[in-house]
Amino acid sequence: MKAMYDICSEDHLALNGILQSRGMEKILPDKPLWKLKLSDDEYEQLKSTLIEHSDELDGFGMEAAICYAEWWRRDYNGNIPSKEDVAVGIGLDICRASELYMAARTALQRNGFTFIHSLKRTEYFRTLLNQGGLPIRYIRNNEGNMGNFSRFLKGLVKELSSINYDWNNADSSVIRQFSCVSYLGDSFKNENIYDVSIQIARAIIMEETALLPYDDSDKAFAELTDSLKREYSRVRSGSRLRPLSLQWRLHLVEGESASLYILPEAIKNLSAESIPGLNINTCYSFDVFVAGVLTGKYIRKETKFSDEGQAVSAVYTRISMGPTREIRWNGEPVVEVKIRCDNDDRIFLTIAGSFAPNFDYPQVFQMLDNNIYAMSETGNSEKNIALYSETWSNLVSNPISIAGHKLFYEQFSHELTLTESLTEETVLLENKFTPYTVEFSNSYIPWLERSNFKLLSSVPIVRVYDKDKERVSNIKIKYRDRYSLNKEWRTLKTSCVLPPGIVDICVETPDSHRIIETFYCIGDIAFTHCNEGSMSTEIHFKSNQSFRAEIERIECADVINVGTHGWRISRCADTLSCPSECGFRIYRDNTPVLKLSIAIPFEGVVLTDVNGGIVPRGKIISFANLAHYCIMSHGRGRRNLSVSYYSNRTEDDSKIKSLNGKVYDGIVSLTDYKPLIDRIFNLYGANSFNRSSCVTLNISGNPVFVRKFVLESTIKDGMVTVIDNTEDNTDDFLYEGELYAFPVGNQLGIQDLYPVMLMRKDSVKNTFAFPKDFYHKEVIVFSGATDKRRIVPKYYNREDDDFDLVNRKEMQIDNISEWEILLADENVLFGGHWKEACKAFELCSTFNLPFSTHNALRSIARTPNLIAKFILAMWLNGDRNVLEEEIDRFEQELEVALHWIPVDVWQESINDLMGNIPETMMQIIVMKLVDFTELLVELLNATVTNELAQVMAAYITTLKINKGTFISRSDINEYKSKIRGLSDNNMDLPIVRYKLQGKYYPYEDKMLLSYRVMIESAMCAAENASGIDNRTDLFAKEYKEHARITNFYRKYFKETYCNIFLRTLKYINRK
Repeated sequence: MKAMYDICSEDHLALNGILQSRGMEKILPDKPLWKLKLSDDEYEQLKSTLIEHSDELDGFGMEAAICYAEWWRRDYNGNIPSKEDVAVGIGLDICRASELYMAARTALQRNGFTFIHSLKRTEYFRTLLNQGGLPIRYIRNNEGNMGNFSRFLKGLVKELSSINYDWNNADSSVIRQFSCVSYLGDSFKNENIYDVSIQIARAIIMEETALLPYDDSDKAFAELTDSLKREYSRVRSGSRLRPLSLQWRLHLVEGESASLYILPEAIKNLSAESIPGLNINTCYSFDVFVAGVLTGKYIRKETKFSDEGQAVSAVYTRISMGPTREIRWNGEPVVEVKIRCDNDDRIFLTIAGSFAPNFDYPQVFQMLDNNIYAMSETGNSEKNIALYSETWSNLVSNPISIAGHKLFYEQFSHELTLTESLTEETVLLENKFTPYTVEFSNSYIPWLERSNFKLLSSVPIVRVYDKDKERVSNIKIKYRDRYSLNKEWRTLKTSCVLPPGIVDICVETPDSHRIIETFYCIGDIAFTHCNEGSMSTEIHFKSNQSFRAEIERIECADVINVGTHGWRISRCADTLSCPSECGFRIYRDNTPVLKLSIAIPFEGVVLTDVNGGIVPRGKIISFANLAHYCIMSHGRGRRNLSVSYYSNRTEDDSKIKSLNGKVYDGIVSLTDYKPLIDRIFNLYGANSFNRSSCVTLNISGNPVFVRKFVLESTIKDGMVTVIDNTEDNTDDFLYEGELYAFPVGNQLGIQDLYPVMLMRKDSVKNTFAFPKDFYHKEVIVFSGATDKRRIVPKYYNREDDDFDLVNRKEMQIDNISEWEILLADENVLFGGHWKEACKAFELCSTFNLPFSTHNALRSIARTPNLIAKFILAMWLNGDRNVLEEEIDRFEQELEVALHWIPVDVWQESINDLMGNIPETMMQIIVMKLVDFTELLVELLNATVTNELAQVMAAYITTLKINKGTFISRSDINEYKSKIRGLSDNNMDLPIVRYKLQGKYYPYEDKMLLSYRVMIESAMCAAENASGIDNRTDLFAKEYKEHARITNFYRKYFKETYCNIFLRTLKYINRK
């Protein structure tokens, strides 16, 4: 292959003509190739050049690259494109396909173009086609394509604007999960179409039409752009306060099995009114769990007060989402939705979609993508599946198994009539879906662990929402006793007494659509217990409504009847398991059997895994795997749970704080104690790279240890091996997760800054190899984002064996200093090292790694100047969404805060940026500064109160702030009343001495030390923001403990802290 070629030679006349007519000397990588806007003649001339020189294509790489782009834009005709399609389409022999591809690829590399990277490889072919933008001709020339593609894009804009999508993520497979994909024909369902679609959505959402992969001066596409802008405007204005809800998807697989998946709807802003029981006075943030999986974290954004100053409502905004979007359904009739608040409250919700589809009545799913169906309207109205139980089956029904449920299905286009064999009831199914959703609440039964029916003990509260999630009232609600002689529907009122057994509830929506849910009404069923001990207990069943109960066999326990409806359960003494649940079969004449289970009320507290195995004392547990463990508790005896911190670097263990937690009756997942564990990590630092650092979870005298990372790795002969040091005997240890590598070191281009997946070489020895085409020698190796037991992220030089801790520390110190110098001297707009720092931040977010994993981020955290420039760099790099989502974690882990940065540092950083902007870009950047101010508000909103965020953003950008007054003694007393730790005397709150440079409140010698530290932490932060001389510099290494404690009080006493900070800031600037 030729290393270079003479572009000025006569052989390149066509290319030279294109460049000269556009006033260009060469092809630059700052614009995609489609923006050359070739004429038909120019395209034909380039193709003729390639045909004429088909024996030496490696010398005509740029012609090949442009033809690749133009073929995609003009000549693509559907289906999955290939190298052979491009070669033949240009007029070359098919045997020249690989040569043409390599010539084009090499030309883009030589000219500095950035390639698309996926986790598995560099996507050279996708990049070549991507240079062509949108396949204009194919979309325009195929009837119906434009309309369907437009509908798809509107749906895509709606979806991506609600999930904080990372625009720099090359993985476009997320599109397959969206309902809008159903509007695309099969020929449109490929990665290249998805790539350009995401580019279009990004241009609309970021309000940068220059990013559009088509010429919007064309009338048809100008109309497309306008329609997408209108859709985004509608979504932004209409999606503020919607309740939580779940959607359902059906995935067909080969054979007679399928899977159902739950999709939590991505709601950005939530009203506290949609979460009954939420205490807006004490709850600042909460996590949402669906089926035990974390799906989102929300913080309080806004509080509304009455005329008397009482908080009456609040709005919470989502700052992060869980690692998975789809959750596999395991067959439970009701999907548990739990709100876990930072004030230790637990709230269980029944929301729209939390009931599994009621297959006692046929349910209709419409095709979303190949073998994927949604329980809602899609673009494939003629491709439908009806799913139903056996009593609705007929001769043409196909059997199918879903999560252990034996069901049947039938495909249909427009209508399908089915008849129930027992009741002879007939239903007409259509390919139409109601836009209304129904929510049944007031059905939570606290003693229930699981059942085979949706249960009711009283009349549920029924709410109906329209497509915009606005509640509607013009509905009709009826019920019937399915197995009684009188099967008439009756009006359901709150005063009704539901009959015991199977009850159908029918909700008629405003469009006359009927939604039927089936429940088992348990009436007065109750379970009592007595004679509880640690090894045995008694359970008694009670009911006056003709119910009969039978207990099921319990593994690792013996059961003896006690009376008519009582049982003594005794644990087997020779087992290491502790049974947590006992199952019952409930019988009633002419009614199906109800199967349910309850917690076994053994006296005491025990920690088990989800299989009932007793967790041994001293067990090391992964923070990401808390859901694998649960606490079983019952009885009136003393039940204690405490968390504390342990590290071999701690100088005085007696000063370590210990926090006490509630022990709840029943079976409680360890994820319920995540906020308490987080609080300890926030108090002392996660210190993920110190193998001894952990949180000690002490459950009634039995300690276990929680670590962020529990596995180790080492390298030898270029192979990485995963090691488990948490057990004495790990001979049977098998690492089931994934490993990735991210290149680091000098001389990296932006095209190199992508993680790659390592290949599993030996499953028994847990060894992994680097991909053959991966040539970087310096890397960081880490586990996958969803792996439950993860390795400590680790730097390796592939040409060396593993380094010892001393060498690692020395190398790290040198590298951090080097990064600090490089970033300080570099322009944030064009600097390659700033782009690498932004990429490192994105990597840590995507794979849930500590931000201290990459030394660039460590160096940034050392000085406020670099932090301010980093925010500007992330903004300029288009990383706004990921920054908003992760800023709270970034500040907490690196012990910094944006609101501490001196205002003059912000001004200096902004002025430095403006001073280095080329004249041609000045107008664009000036227009975007409003967007930067909005970003500042959103970033501050994620960590401080909305009031402080607004004032601080204005102060940073205008240097103007209202004058303040001295904080009075009565104000201090008010603050003190709000500073309450988890212990009675605040002994759990951290203590450190702040040396303030000014006097901002009346000093009291006898003030409780925790009060003084909390109050002065906010005042110290205000001194930093004001740039006071000789201040306690919270960014300095020697004051890291002060910084961590200041962040602690900001996080757990947010409103009090922010009020003190703002008043101090205004008082300092009163002159």
